Amino acid sequence: MACRFCPQDRLVKSYPKGEPRDLSLADFLTVLEKLPSHVRVDLSGMAEPWLNPDATAMAILAFERRRAVAVYTTLQGMTPDEATLLIGRFGSRVSPETPWVIHLPDDEGNMVGWRPSETYRETLSRFLAFARLQGPDGLSFMTMSATGSVAPALQDLVRDTLPPFRGISRAGNLNQEEFRPGALLAAVRQEHALLCGSTPFFDHNVLLPNGDVLLCCMDYGRQHVVGNLLTQTYEAIHAGATLGTIRAQAMTPSAGTLLCRHCHNAVCLSHRDGTHWRLTAAAMWSPDVAAEPIPYPLQPAPQQPARLPRPGLRRMLERVLAL
Repeated sequence: MACRFCPQDRLVKSYPKGEPRDLSLADFLTVLEKLPSHVRVDLSGMAEPWLNPDATAMAILAFERRRAVAVYTTLQGMTPDEATLLIGRFGSRVSPETPWVIHLPDDEGNMVGWRPSETYRETLSRFLAFARLQGPDGLSFMTMSATGSVAPALQDLVRDTLPPFRGISRAGNLNQEEFRPGALLAAVRQEHALLCGSTPFFDHNVLLPNGDVLLCCMDYGRQHVVGNLLTQTYEAIHAGATLGTIRAQAMTPSAGTLLCRHCHNAVCLSHRDGTHWRLTAAAMWSPDVAAEPIPYPLQPAPQQPARLPRPGLRRMLERVLAL
């Protein structure tokens, strides 16, 4: 299984030889217990999560511990019974903040290696029935087709037109020349101070099977390994030198080789001739762009006339000052 819009070859080449290729259930539980309660658990990653045979067990662990859980899957590797279990027990937890997104093979063959099977069709049918009967906000289906069309083998199941898709360069990890014109947004180079459009704290991270924590899901080349959750605490990673350097580079215009400078999800900051940073575009955590800064220098506040102390207080001050 591979997707033309996900440069997994770069991850394979950069992943340490001899390290685990699947996250174990025991290690998942170790990591889960280290995460602060506000951290959402995304069953997604840089490859299909359900190619790990323990993926459903991991989902159950996270849901039963009342974690916020999002699911991004192609359904490859998931069985119809697992789909029924997840929908029946946890379908009520689907929301815009904790979405379940089903990525379907498309008519352009972008999901390389996908082959139709009765198991896949039945698993997909369970989710389609869930969508028809309950249609929760947060449950969605997508392709990576410019027309939103699914693979011919699924067109009898998926009759609705899905949103058209246009890709991004994955922070420069995809080669524009390998795609038809217009398939990818134009490459970017952010020169201003910046933050991530998903989080201002650089904490929208990815866990690899060996415990390594990457800066984000764009880092297929493992350019920014910020720590390891099997050997460190969450707090130690986010207070560590690596993330500190990333934050410093992000806030220094044009500084360093930060991956974010090539990312479409970065949001830039500007002083706009003032003294305070302001977003230059909307972010997920700040949907409204801030107003223009207050002009500088500020006008001094008008001076209030001095008031004399009350008579009793005046006599007390005179005695103290006399000492």
